[in-house]
Amino acid sequence: MNWSAYWSGFITNNKLSDKIHEMDEIDMDINGRYQIEEICHKIYNGYDSYKSELDRTRLELLKKIEEFPGVHLQTSRVKTLDSLLKKVIEKRHAHLRDKSSRYSKITGENYKDILTDLVGIRLIISYRGRWIDLHERILEAFPYVPDMQMYHKYKLIPHSMAGNAAIAEIPKVYHAFGDDISEYEKAGLESHLKENGYRSIHYVVSFMKTYIEIQTRTIYDEAWSDCDHNFVYKHDAHRSHAALKEMSDILCLLTNAANDWGEMIQEIYETEAVYVRDDGKYQKMQGFDLPIETISDKIDEIHNLLEQFQKRIQ
Repeated sequence: MNWSAYWSGFITNNKLSDKIHEMDEIDMDINGRYQIEEICHKIYNGYDSYKSELDRTRLELLKKIEEFPGVHLQTSRVKTLDSLLKKVIEKRHAHLRDKSSRYSKITGENYKDILTDLVGIRLIISYRGRWIDLHERILEAFPYVPDMQMYHKYKLIPHSMAGNAAIAEIPKVYHAFGDDISEYEKAGLESHLKENGYRSIHYVVSFMKTYIEIQTRTIYDEAWSDCDHNFVYKHDAHRSHAALKEMSDILCLLTNAANDWGEMIQEIYETEAVYVRDDGKYQKMQGFDLPIETISDKIDEIHNLLEQFQKRIQ
């Protein structure tokens, strides 16, 4: 397929016409050409060969992390051309007037050193309480650069300073309202509140002169995130979006309650802190925290939201 046909179909299929038009009005190069099409055309011409290089890097990374503790499941991918071009357009559009943003400076040559998720790895753990073990192992494999001040000087550590493997920016924990994030902040993570309930830890590492995003989260958080991403996130134009968004919010609470219950099962198994008495009742060891009331409150909130949702259905 030639470029013109691809570009036209790509814009239509991804509903990018308005963004492209807005950018074309203010974003021309000195020769009067529309910059965003020129940028995307250059990426289009060279991405196939670069994608093969990225896939080799991805395979090397998988070898490096295969022994990480507590990982229940791992998935990885290299961005497709369509996904890459869509991100370039959306990021450049969102930051077009912010000349201090690296995204406003994306070109067909430097996008490799600006976008941080051309290669993505997701590590799924069973229990949220085990996050610190995996976190410490990630930092062993991808240490901070010696001078921590560089993370304040640079929003993204240059490959030249990172050696073969290093953390390229301070790790981020994304959390929901009401979550206790004190452990994450104590470990030096940046906290970011997500109103939609998204929970995950994100690392950007420099590995083999490539920026790679590593995400870690629990099975429960992954289940909700996958559902929300497929049917709710960025699907505002869908006729059922309002109902789907409300259902996703309820599912988020359900999976978070399941997370808490799973954590409690694990902790009781490891400590044997709850056991059967002679009279058949359960005995709890002194000092052991059993947050059943907290979980019960969450379930009550879920029940109320379900009732409200049902009343709105005609």
